[in-house]
Amino acid sequence: PYKIQLHVPARAACEAAQLALLSQGYRIEIEQAQAIKARKDFQPETELTASIEFHVVCKERPAAGSILFANAVQTTHELKKSRQSSSISIPSAGALSLPFGKTTESLVKIAEETIADEKFYARYFALVQAYLEQPAKQPK
Repeated sequence: PYKIQLHVPARAACEAAQLALLSQGYRIEIEQAQAIKARKDFQPETELTASIEFHVVCKERPAAGSILFANAVQTTHELKKSRQSSSISIPSAGALSLPFGKTTESLVKIAEETIADEKFYARYFALVQAYLEQPAKQPK
């Protein structure tokens, strides 16, 4: 599910791949001649955050157009709360214990996996092809 053959040069395939990612809310982190790295962050639940890191490689195929490889990895973090408490001891008054507490929050990675859903990639590749089929607009 991670590749598609296209009948356009690799440069055009990469441009369409980038447009498809941008149209879905990804931000482009790395853009090279034949490679793109994009990321999308979201919050599926109150205590969870997730991100998808999307990698695309466009390779030229002599006399056959190009081939586009895509791979997406989803990472999930959970908000963990921990309570810290401390006390004060005054030597002249004996041991005086006053609880001082604070809650700290941190994100803890709970999952990271390659997205293997064929429909996920099929939708992405369909969007890439739709961008390839749009006629280029000429500036006025």
